[in-house]
Amino acid sequence: MSFADAASWAEKLTIPGMEKKIRELEIWVAEVNGAVVGWGAIRGDRLEGLYTEPDFADRGIGTGLLSLIEVLMRGRGIPAVRAEASSNAVAFYFRRGYERSGPCTSNGAQPIKKRLL
Repeated sequence: MSFADAASWAEKLTIPGMEKKIRELEIWVAEVNGAVVGWGAIRGDRLEGLYTEPDFADRGIGTGLLSLIEVLMRGRGIPAVRAEASSNAVAFYFRRGYERSGPCTSNGAQPIKKRLL
């Protein structure tokens, strides 16, 4: 994600909005030495977000969180996980078996999905 895109996204964040997300989403975190270095959030059959701190990229943290989430969803009988991948994350998901599930959205996100069952 470009700096401009990240800044635009961050400008839209509010404390009430984040509190609402915490109430509505199931959120899993990855810690290293007591510090949160990544998180994944789901709602039903949707992966709502997956993030790893840049200093911890390429260490398997995102893959581990995604695997945990997929196992949880599979155990709940969810046949497929759906998400919208940002342009900088599409290759990450494709390497893990996700496929395009529609045209890019107006904000440039790529709808993706992966069959679990």
